[in-house]
Amino acid sequence: MTEAVDAGASPRADPLVSVIVPAFNAAAYLGAALDSLRAQTERSLEIIVIDDGSSDETAIIARRHASEDPRIRVISHEKPSGRPASARNAGLRVARGKYIALLDADDTCIPTRFEKCVRAMELTGSRFAFTDVRRLYADTGTPAPAGTLALAGFVGRAAPYLEHVTDDVYLCSPSFGAFLLTYVAIVTSTVMFARELLAAEPMWFDESLVCFEDLDLWMRWAHHTRFVFVDEVQVIMRKHSASLTASQPLETRMDGIAVRRKHLQRLAPALSAREVESAARNIGELQFHVAYAHWCEGRGRHARKWFLESWRSRATAAAALGYLKAFVPRRVLRGNARH
Repeated sequence: MTEAVDAGASPRADPLVSVIVPAFNAAAYLGAALDSLRAQTERSLEIIVIDDGSSDETAIIARRHASEDPRIRVISHEKPSGRPASARNAGLRVARGKYIALLDADDTCIPTRFEKCVRAMELTGSRFAFTDVRRLYADTGTPAPAGTLALAGFVGRAAPYLEHVTDDVYLCSPSFGAFLLTYVAIVTSTVMFARELLAAEPMWFDESLVCFEDLDLWMRWAHHTRFVFVDEVQVIMRKHSASLTASQPLETRMDGIAVRRKHLQRLAPALSAREVESAARNIGELQFHVAYAHWCEGRGRHARKWFLESWRSRATAAAALGYLKAFVPRRVLRGNARH
């Protein structure tokens, strides 16, 4: 894969924040994402757009913004990688800021996002920050009533792992990784971290993964720094049918299971019995959903494999019954039920 810097001249002085924006066929959304970055109250930015082999006008839109704002540079890949990890790593290789932030091309930022995250990191000494995110359902234009974490009661659920610092800042405990095994708390577009953290691990985003490459990296970095949470919505995340997770739900779950199993095995000696049981239960439930999806699609052999995996993670009657039912095609059972 070749990379070419298409447009934009980075300022000579190193910026405070480098923002990496991976974009693949994102012409419908990229302009709004870049507008939101250009409107940030923190002005010392380097905005790196990674055009990952797009076939639409993504590169044209990115270059137009770069011609208007010298803080924007565009790196183009000749062919699509099919991996968000690949585009993000390309941005990490050239980022020069003291801090690095991530933003998917179909999301937008609240103007204070970087100011708030830098403040929280410098206040606590953390090298990794994340915020709440509000969903915007693109197909209907309807926004969620509040932030995803606020609606889920995240602060209460994660209370054993959180230290309240100020009104909107919580410092996560060194064992926060145990909580991440059971709950998707961190949306990639809300993340900011110190560039020095890149030296902590030999591999950044794992390019062998289609999805959950972000959780894999967060789990590894949680060993090197305490995370800090800014309890405010600072990102608007579009949910639409063309997104990678929406278009590949089964692959998404399977990657999520693989990542959680790997890190549970790594962390298990340091976890409490309750934490191990909770993580195993979560993995078992995900494996059950994968098994059921295979059965619904008529793939009985795959369904039985995943029901058995679910049973091994956490022995339940549902997993055992699912395994037995998977010997009979779902359409046959449904046909018998009608008679």
